[in-house]
Amino acid sequence: MKNSKLKLYFGISAAITFIVISNCSKDEDAIHDSAVVIAATGDINSRIEEFRQLLGAQVNTAPGAVTGRREVHWDGIPEELLNKKLPVDFFNPVGPQAPVANQRGLIYSTAGNFQVSKNSFANVNAAATGQFSNFSGDKSFANISSSLWDVEFQVAGKTDAAFVKGFGIVFTDVDQPNSTSMEFFSEERSLGKFFVPAKNGSNFSFLGVYFKNEQVTRISVAHDSHLDKGQKDISDNGPADLVVMDNFLWNEPVKK
Repeated sequence: MKNSKLKLYFGISAAITFIVISNCSKDEDAIHDSAVVIAATGDINSRIEEFRQLLGAQVNTAPGAVTGRREVHWDGIPEELLNKKLPVDFFNPVGPQAPVANQRGLIYSTAGNFQVSKNSFANVNAAATGQFSNFSGDKSFANISSSLWDVEFQVAGKTDAAFVKGFGIVFTDVDQPNSTSMEFFSEERSLGKFFVPAKNGSNFSFLGVYFKNEQVTRISVAHDSHLDKGQKDISDNGPADLVVMDNFLWNEPVKK
């Protein structure tokens, strides 16, 4: 798939369920025929709700589920952890003292400095902080030291490797249409790279992809640059399209 030519066409505040592909094999065509892509800008709430229903109507808050979905809003991060590096397993700690509410099966699989802020990361990059907004609550998320990083999954409350069918993120301040993306993998096989639509009508963009016939084991998130470079945003004559994130959504991880 990395050598294929892939075009994605996103409508504003519209769900996309088909991808135009050229130079792809029949197997690759089959992958994309089974993908449901929901991309939105402006008022993204209805599209997020549509994606939730794809993942599972029930939102799970404890280990042991096999259906339903998981979500992260970042607003539950305690004050003492704001503007500090989060553990890669913050949302899937294990052991007898692990907070059950945090056992959601989400881990960061690559190096970086993952932080949550309630001042739009002004302590990291004061030059760009005015570009960002919070979608839910008063906190947002970013990898402040890397512009390419991975998300993987485990069974909630365990270290067993797991897969999901779908995953989505709310992004803040995507200015350029091909600057921010998520690439989905089943083990080492790419299921396609999908670009987040540029903002239109609000500061928020949403991208969620659900695969009816695939097991997603990893998502690689990419954006123009990272906040700790201290750059201005491209909309303020800076060199890069800087973004932060809010809600993460995925279906209940299932053991591989």
